[in-house]
Amino acid sequence: MERPCLSRRHALLIPATAAGLGGLAACGPADEGFGTAEPLRADEGAIALDEIPENASTLVNFGGQQPFVLLVRGTGEDLAAYSGYCTHNGCALRQEQEELDCPCHGSRFDAATGEVLVGPATRQLPEVAVVVEDGLVRRER
Repeated sequence: MERPCLSRRHALLIPATAAGLGGLAACGPADEGFGTAEPLRADEGAIALDEIPENASTLVNFGGQQPFVLLVRGTGEDLAAYSGYCTHNGCALRQEQEELDCPCHGSRFDAATGEVLVGPATRQLPEVAVVVEDGLVRRER
């Protein structure tokens, strides 16, 4: 009796392999979509404070390792900053109005406070130290 080209064991592995590869593709670096907000670019490591709208949150690309920072500005120099990456799995967040959404697993965060609104993330976004000097916002080193 001749053996078939595709064994039952190998046939059963095909759907599992395809699902695994699809999952890896979904978390790849190609998704840097930021929803309705394109991040501002901080040339030379700083951004002008007047480029950041008052009473709003804005994603900023400061460059370097983990460059995306959520700046939350009140009025004047009232400024808070949070990581722009999900605390669940480290994916870059998308800004959608008053929320930050994780495209990888669906976590959502409050764009004003960094608090978790929907899991699987369980930890709020960590604060990022920034300073305002001479009208420019920079990450503290």
